[in-house]
Amino acid sequence: MDKHYNELYKLLKNRSHKIGCEIGVHTGLMPKYLLSNIPGIQKYYAVDPWESYEMYNGKKYRKPGNPIANTWEKAILQFFENTNMNRHKVIIMRMSSVEGAKQFEDESLDWVFIDANHEYKYIKENLEIWTPKVKSGGLVSGHDYKNPKGKWKGITKAVNEFVPKNKLNEAPFCIWWFNKE
Repeated sequence: MDKHYNELYKLLKNRSHKIGCEIGVHTGLMPKYLLSNIPGIQKYYAVDPWESYEMYNGKKYRKPGNPIANTWEKAILQFFENTNMNRHKVIIMRMSSVEGAKQFEDESLDWVFIDANHEYKYIKENLEIWTPKVKSGGLVSGHDYKNPKGKWKGITKAVNEFVPKNKLNEAPFCIWWFNKE
């Protein structure tokens, strides 16, 4: 188990949040963990195109070597396997984050977890398009904030620009979050 899954679990376990969405699910380890440990989750939307995409610098993003799933085809098959026990709760949305956000009404989600394209431009865009989809009092969160290895500085910059400093919270293992007002 990745420790950041447990951090999101801690944020959600005592809330009555029933409908959530993860942006960038890869192999489905997060929904597997959360749905196994928080039975009150009724719907878990999983948004991921499961394909390489062009980054703003023109390069193609490919998931780095991963012992579980080093290709997109293997990743989606692993996702199906990881979420099979809770398939009645998981809604797979094989599309980009932007297309996924268009499928939701504003204030329709209890929480969102952003772990998609880590480039500044896309994190900023995800914050702008997904935050309105979360209900007042809901949780907006994500991963790789202030990465200790110095990676993904764009995430930290975008989050710091978007979230008022007095509202931003950090959890261990590079998790950031705030409660939407």
